[in-house]
Amino acid sequence: MFSDWPSELVPQQGWGDEAAISAFKDAVPWSVGRDFVAGTAKHLASSLGLTKPGPPIRSKIIHDKQLQVLMPALGYGLSFPLSEIDILRDCVSVYCEWLSALLPNPKSSVPAPILSDPNHYARIVINHFYYLFVPRGAQGPDVINRQAVLCHRVLRTLQNIAQNSPCLSEDTWQTLLLFLLHINSALLSPPTVKVSDESEGASTSSLSLNLTGDVAEDAGEQLCERVLSVLFETWLLACARCFPPPPLWNALRESCQRWRHRAGLIDQWNRINFALTGKLISFMYGPSFPEIKFSEDDLNIIPSTMSRDCIAQVWYRILHIIGNPVDLSRHTVISKTPAFLKYAISSELVIEPSQHPCLQMLPSIFLSAMKGVSGLVDAFLGVPNISLENLNQKGHHLSSSSSLSLSSEGRGEDSTRLLASGRAKCNSILHLFGPWLFEAALINCNMQASVGSQHKTDASGTAGSGSRRPVSGFGGESSRKSSDSSVPSEPQNDRLANLSPQHFQGGRAEALGALCRIFCSKKTGEEILPVYLARFYLALHQGLRQTDAIVTAHQEQASFTSNKYQGSKIGTCSETAASILVNGVDLFRLDLQGVVSLVPSVLGVLEGVLPEAEVHAPPHLPVPLLRRAATHVLLSILPLPLHFQGLQVKEVGCSSGERVVLSHLRPQLVNLLSNALQVETDPANTQMLLGGLLFCVQDAALCEVMDSISQHNFSADRDHNIMSSDSAHALFVRAIYLVCHRLISSWKSDVNVSLAGLELLSGLARLSIAEQDGLECKRAVKWLCDYIAYQCSRPARLHSKDLHSTIVAAFHCASVWLVAHPYLLHDKECLGTILEVIELGISGSKSQVKSSDAPRLKHEKELKPASMRVRDSAEALLSCVLSQVGTFPSVCGAESLSSLLDELTLLRHCNTCDVSDQLTRDAAVQHFRYFVAQNSIMLALLEQPLGNHQAFVSIPDPQPTVTALIRGPFGRVAWTLQLRHLARHKSSAKLYTVNPGRPLPMNDVGIKHNVNPKYFPDSVERIPLCKADKSIPSLESVMMVDEKSATEHDKLLQILDHQIAFEDNIRRQVEREITDYPDVETECVALPLCHEFQTARLLLSHFGFLSLDSLQESVESAVPSLVALDCSMAGFAKDLELLDTTNNRTIDTGHVFYVRAGQTNPHEILSNVVSSSSVHPHFLEFLGGLGWSVNVHQHPGWTGHVSTAFTVTTLPQDAPFDVNHGGSGFSGRTHVLYWSDALSEMAFVVPSPAPAQPNNQPAAANSVNMGIIIERSDGSGGGSGSEKSDSLHSYEVEVDQGSSISSHTSQMSFGHGNENRNRKFGRQTSALSCGDHKVYIVWLESFEDSYTFPANDLLSETITGRESTSWKDKEACIYIIFIHALTNGLFRIKLQGQNAKLSMAGPLIDGQVVSRRVLGTLVRQTALNMCRRKRLESDSYQPPHVRRKLRIQEMVQKYRYEMTEPEFYSHLFTSPLC
Repeated sequence: MFSDWPSELVPQQGWGDEAAISAFKDAVPWSVGRDFVAGTAKHLASSLGLTKPGPPIRSKIIHDKQLQVLMPALGYGLSFPLSEIDILRDCVSVYCEWLSALLPNPKSSVPAPILSDPNHYARIVINHFYYLFVPRGAQGPDVINRQAVLCHRVLRTLQNIAQNSPCLSEDTWQTLLLFLLHINSALLSPPTVKVSDESEGASTSSLSLNLTGDVAEDAGEQLCERVLSVLFETWLLACARCFPPPPLWNALRESCQRWRHRAGLIDQWNRINFALTGKLISFMYGPSFPEIKFSEDDLNIIPSTMSRDCIAQVWYRILHIIGNPVDLSRHTVISKTPAFLKYAISSELVIEPSQHPCLQMLPSIFLSAMKGVSGLVDAFLGVPNISLENLNQKGHHLSSSSSLSLSSEGRGEDSTRLLASGRAKCNSILHLFGPWLFEAALINCNMQASVGSQHKTDASGTAGSGSRRPVSGFGGESSRKSSDSSVPSEPQNDRLANLSPQHFQGGRAEALGALCRIFCSKKTGEEILPVYLARFYLALHQGLRQTDAIVTAHQEQASFTSNKYQGSKIGTCSETAASILVNGVDLFRLDLQGVVSLVPSVLGVLEGVLPEAEVHAPPHLPVPLLRRAATHVLLSILPLPLHFQGLQVKEVGCSSGERVVLSHLRPQLVNLLSNALQVETDPANTQMLLGGLLFCVQDAALCEVMDSISQHNFSADRDHNIMSSDSAHALFVRAIYLVCHRLISSWKSDVNVSLAGLELLSGLARLSIAEQDGLECKRAVKWLCDYIAYQCSRPARLHSKDLHSTIVAAFHCASVWLVAHPYLLHDKECLGTILEVIELGISGSKSQVKSSDAPRLKHEKELKPASMRVRDSAEALLSCVLSQVGTFPSVCGAESLSSLLDELTLLRHCNTCDVSDQLTRDAAVQHFRYFVAQNSIMLALLEQPLGNHQAFVSIPDPQPTVTALIRGPFGRVAWTLQLRHLARHKSSAKLYTVNPGRPLPMNDVGIKHNVNPKYFPDSVERIPLCKADKSIPSLESVMMVDEKSATEHDKLLQILDHQIAFEDNIRRQVEREITDYPDVETECVALPLCHEFQTARLLLSHFGFLSLDSLQESVESAVPSLVALDCSMAGFAKDLELLDTTNNRTIDTGHVFYVRAGQTNPHEILSNVVSSSSVHPHFLEFLGGLGWSVNVHQHPGWTGHVSTAFTVTTLPQDAPFDVNHGGSGFSGRTHVLYWSDALSEMAFVVPSPAPAQPNNQPAAANSVNMGIIIERSDGSGGGSGSEKSDSLHSYEVEVDQGSSISSHTSQMSFGHGNENRNRKFGRQTSALSCGDHKVYIVWLESFEDSYTFPANDLLSETITGRESTSWKDKEACIYIIFIHALTNGLFRIKLQGQNAKLSMAGPLIDGQVVSRRVLGTLVRQTALNMCRRKRLESDSYQPPHVRRKLRIQEMVQKYRYEMTEPEFYSHLFTSPLC
């Protein structure tokens, strides 16, 4: 930089009045001169007031000539040996006091001549101080400490003057800087000399020499840090006040290059570089850029008056002040100084200067220098919390950015980005530091590391001078011979330097790590020069293929011991390879051209790290962190073989023409993944490997399906035999065995790993593989049951919420397996195992522990489940076995597990009830009888036959018919029941005829006797009447007296006449019937059929609900087994609808966003999906992989918002569907993406801007965008006000405390007029903690936008109606899955928000790279698992069937008939309204 300028670092002879001091020394003998100097110094010091109390005495020196006599004496005294420490102290005291003349308030003891011309005399004093710092040779430690005390005082004085003096001239500044350069050269240029008895025993083959406990023989080591700090700090002050000329800069550069064997120089160089870089970054990138953290001592190291241009100039010059830092790895270069040559000549052993023992510190010095350069790289990349202290504390090659990204809690760092958005481009950083880093990374490599002509910068000119030589500093024959010999042959050579290239692997690893971080900081679309990429790949290849000698030695020794005693293998990883893995986790996640060529080299390193239980790693790097980095890299290269099928790759640095086919590496990758999973013990690493394993199986399965249906088979060179190690079937079997085995053996105690394993098994259950092995599926279910049994049987002290969460997840996993493989229940053994574990979950114990034990009956066991959560999950599995396995999807489709029929629909099909189109739910329920059985099942019984009953039978043949709507915890079903004496197929033939015909006559009917009975004897007429008989008047007499009686008599006569005629008619009929048989007028006619039945009573009676015990309260329950409900009470219909809209499956919602490069405005983000031309070509395909499209108006399941969920309505007339949309068609207004299985539902909504409304209509009618009405309005919405006031009290936080949403909300979206006026919004939702979390799926065009995505600003677009009333008052829990499409066709994943205890929901892993085939499936599974983990973590969450059961119990408490048993029986005989 300043090679054309002469250096001002001249010899000390000729300085100031050196001639006067020499003349003084030569004029008098030593003793006379000593006494003169001692007396003079003591006299002058006594007048300073330092040794005795009292104010200082005014100096009597008034003439310059007096000073011309005294100052040479004092200067001569400063050169005295350290034995004359008192004289030295007095001389130092006098000079320090005299230098106060340069301060604003000089001391009174300062002579007047000095006060009149302080700069002139200050330069003389500064020159004389040089003699104090000159080393005196070998001295004892106490004497050296005394000298150091005096030197420290001088340095403090000079530093104080430089900081506070207002009158320093340019000459004085230059004299001061030259003085500092000279004293540093005097102290630091000679080689470091250590006490022999403490260093001779040290091994010369160690990587670095620990000199902490050694005692210095001179003041150089003791004063090194202090003199260097004063030099650099004063130099910075001079740059701000009197900028040094180029000769001084040249002198500083040459001096620093002579001191490079001192560790303190590199420490101070790093310190000053960090301080200057911090100032440089602050005005280059602004206050938002991450700042460098400084200690309190370094906060003011840069003068505040220094201008920006000055800072930039000084930063660049100080950066290159030591020359090429890679020269620190070449001891032959460092030792080419006059001081080393002088030592070699004067030494007793005539040796080469490059063999001085102090050069053994070069490896640690080189490492410190590369750490400094690496820290500067991190500072320009914008890595947060960069500081010099962190740089010195961390390991050899573990940067702060890599430690953050690889930490086990790294997924919780959602708001903190690792790199600044406004960071410099990779090319710019490489222009500055690339030559040094590439050269350092290629140490000990037999190739040239030329800089190249593409980047002609001053940095390359300076650092490139060293890069033109061979990269290895050990290229000479003698050097190679020296480095190859690990133990010298002669004993005296133990003190000599014995360095080899392996000793510098720490610094080389640091350089490789810095290069990896630079290239991994590449932004989306950023271009990197091909020459840099080529050198980078070459450096990585060399770093990955080389092994440290010492690590290898340890590995061989450990392997020998291990194989001797245990037979196990120990992995190894060199320092350079470890640094590449830790700092280059993103190498295969970026669009780096040609990075695939590194796959063979990286795979070789992964083979030494992942599959081995024990790994010999560098001492400063934790093994779990190294394995995590290796796992990240493995997950990044897993999709490459199937994605680039048939691609041939030539390995970097391979001279032969051999090429590797990527698809041939897949078996090796699969084996590596499974072997790593077998030995991994870190929970975070295990979960990552599980995610990679599921991806491998799914990718292989879909690839084989696509190959089988494709006309052109792109994988013709692959063997698709199901027994091949990388086929989908083989991976499926292998994954089941591996995961189940580890789940029971070693993962059962870790909740996160257990959940990840169970999620993987659930994913495997849903796979469609052509050659599935039923036996393996049976084993998987058996292992799941064993896992549940083991977890339940653990001691009570080990039972916790986390343990029960794993049991709940295992029950759910078993349900998934049975629904996906219903044939498993055909196996008697499998069915028995399932029922046993269900019994264990519900009751807490098994009826038959062993097959030889006698089974215990239900009433003999104590009902004591592990927890209520476990019991609920076991009940859910039992319901799934009985109702869903083998029948899902039902005739209603996968959208609904319940019947779509309700009271309104049934009444419209009833043939006996005349209902109108305006029939309301309140009126419909009046036709039904409502009962609740077992306090959990609601029966709605309709005693009228449906309209299609026997519609095709010409002769009516009614049967006792009842239609039942059965609402239970697991849904709603509709049944029509008939009481038949015969089965339907047997009752088709009539057992009677309309006219059976006359029977045959019977002639032997016997003799008929006609006898008239007598009621009184014949003599009754002959008895005379007495007066008593005449006491009652005759009828005629009464009629003659009373006219009214006559009228009544006439009426009575008429009645008698009618009665007589009727009786005569009856008598004649009887006479005809009793005439002789046969009678031609008599026919055999069947009795008329009964058309009226009390079918509800019959049904309840036949099912045993009408016994007295069933109608009475018991000890176990305060509610009888059968309870009648009063459906006429206000609010019954509303609460019944709330029960129907309480789903029997878990419901979740994912919101999909598309972010174009650089977008942060929410409206712009929403507008991207309006047209298909504004989104990525694969975006719509990805949406199709999430689920299938459904119309929200005709969809009976979850739609993403309560306003349209679980309700089928008529289609609005003005809702056209744009087929050319970019995703806005699934905004929830007309369509959404939907996916469901027997246990879960999930809707995927793509929010988009609300369409423009006509001027005469209110805008923003979209309920999804407007949100929900929390407070109940005074108006009525879909029901009366009394219904609202009497609505249910929820067991969980509701949208509106159980009532329907206001009338305004009920009319606000998805149509107009009265079509949606009756749509009900009052859905009872999940618990607070499970309804307020959000799942975002964000497609990114630029990966950097993941750090600026406005998640909170988009919350208003993601309202589902299930939020609690206070969800906006607290921080929203948002899970985000970022998807970034790479140019090679793969997709990079970033997860954000998983910072809870049960965090890492899979199968996607943060940073994973996946293929296009499985993207939609994996994203959907990850979103579902995120929501399930959130529910498991919640203390207040209740499963769907529990919520439905609680709703039924609430309705029992509210609408129950309070009747006695007789009143209940009487109630059964009354008919409901019809």
